[in-house]
Amino acid sequence: MPEERRKVEAKIKQLLKELSVAQQCSLSEISHYGYTLSFVRQTPDGKLAVVQMGDAAITIDEEGEIDRHSSIEIRH
Repeated sequence: MPEERRKVEAKIKQLLKELSVAQQCSLSEISHYGYTLSFVRQTPDGKLAVVQMGDAAITIDEEGEIDRHSSIEIRH
């Protein structure tokens, strides 16, 4: 179990390196509510951070804008 946890932590650290400073700040704000970074998607408008808490997903654009009503579809 501890090895799996280390792999998850390493993945999150790698994802955090891909985020802009503005995205990191916004992520820090919403992580207090239980949201965690799931993945980063490259879009024509730049990198989009996808953050989840349970089945709820929100996105953070490169400018740090949080979209709580994102139309992004998450595959399960």
